Amino acid sequence: MRRLCYLALLCTCMSIHMSCQGRSAYERSNSYIKSPNNNIVTVPEKYDDDLLDGTQKTTQAELRASNDKPEVNQENRVSIGLTKDRVNINDFGAIGSGKDETTQIQRALNAAVGKTLYIPKQTGSYYLSRQLIVPSNINIICDKGVVFKATDDLNQDFRRFEVLFRFEGSRNVSFDGNGAKFYMNKKFYNKEFNHLFMVNGATNIVLKNIVAENSGGDGFYIGAVRTKQLFSKDIRILNCVSRYNRRQGLSITSAVNFYAENCEFSYTSGTLPEAGVDVEPGLPTAVLSKIRFKDCVAKGNKGRGFSVILIKNDASTDPVDITFENCRAIDNNVGFSNRYFSEESKGIVRFIDCISENSEEAGFWEGSCAASGAAKEYIRCIATNSHVGKTTTDRLGQYAAFRISNFDKRKKKVLGNSTFIDCEAINNGRQSRMDYGLSAVENATFQNVEIKNFVSKGHGKEALNIDIKGGRTKAGILVTQ
Repeated sequence: MRRLCYLALLCTCMSIHMSCQGRSAYERSNSYIKSPNNNIVTVPEKYDDDLLDGTQKTTQAELRASNDKPEVNQENRVSIGLTKDRVNINDFGAIGSGKDETTQIQRALNAAVGKTLYIPKQTGSYYLSRQLIVPSNINIICDKGVVFKATDDLNQDFRRFEVLFRFEGSRNVSFDGNGAKFYMNKKFYNKEFNHLFMVNGATNIVLKNIVAENSGGDGFYIGAVRTKQLFSKDIRILNCVSRYNRRQGLSITSAVNFYAENCEFSYTSGTLPEAGVDVEPGLPTAVLSKIRFKDCVAKGNKGRGFSVILIKNDASTDPVDITFENCRAIDNNVGFSNRYFSEESKGIVRFIDCISENSEEAGFWEGSCAASGAAKEYIRCIATNSHVGKTTTDRLGQYAAFRISNFDKRKKKVLGNSTFIDCEAINNGRQSRMDYGLSAVENATFQNVEIKNFVSKGHGKEALNIDIKGGRTKAGILVTQ
């Protein structure tokens, strides 16, 4: 009898032991998250935001200590049964079956304040959602292969328009898509405000490894529409792709300390301006300070590749500080464009080591930019095979790789405040109609234009078209070699 009791006790212990061994790795450990395909997903302890000098790194401990956390649904926080610092979106009922899961996803976002929200690969075709509000103090990480789709009925009215992810006054957010795709059906949208990612009056936002496609507005929008803070601050977009969007790949209307690196903004079409990147303040109170693009590409846009427009800047507007470094514009209408710089605009726009290829019109074009306005600097820039398009909007027919001109609208009496240093125009394509390397022929006065060490190869007529009758150099333009 004793032996039978001993054997029964032994079997019971072994059964309990095997049951414990059968628990998932997620249940037995707080050190990592396990994805549906049993791969371990490492969660960083701090943001990868040291690409800018002097930028403060934010740790999870600092996020949890912040005092500006929004309200969180405590019932959800208790019921999810997850680790202390990790939240899994699936545990809120958002599994990506292709059905509308807006409520479930928003609950997961709210519960992840001060924590990391993990989004595993969807069980079906995609996660489907209406507008989502991203709270402050959150770290979001997607699994490889995640797909998000916006519903086809987002509000389009400007007073109440909706986007997919809205960072409305948010602070301290890191969003790593890990290659995830976020998209809309832009055919259902006929206006221009339904963006995929809208950073609005927000601070310290990092967006990286994200693919934003086919929006009813912009892939990414950075600004401050009806927010207490008049600009977004400390924004980074890293290794992202924005393509096939309706209005812009990226719009910046008001920002301080913005940085984009190794990003692509391509194939925009649907509603004006149809640019890859458009930096354009909408109000005189907007700020464009420390705006920097590095190693970015704009390709195949119906409008301009990279565009800066300062039409709203007046005497009250802060000086702009905008730099494009080592960026490429390929197969756009115009590669790099400065337009409508007002007489009272201040500051500087720089293009350093930038390359334009196969533009339908000019590779680098200044249009109606007042000489008294913000300065333009082109350093070691190259325009290859400009004017490959069948039509042109240049009313004077100046087929030049680099162009300074007026437009019929908003003409300026005095053009200039532009410097070209060690720039090069190249024509080696059969379709290019490039007659000039650089042209500045206009019924206007020029001031403060310097052209230094300019090289033009393969032009049809002249390297520089800046002369007036009698062979004299046009007043206000200094050419040196």
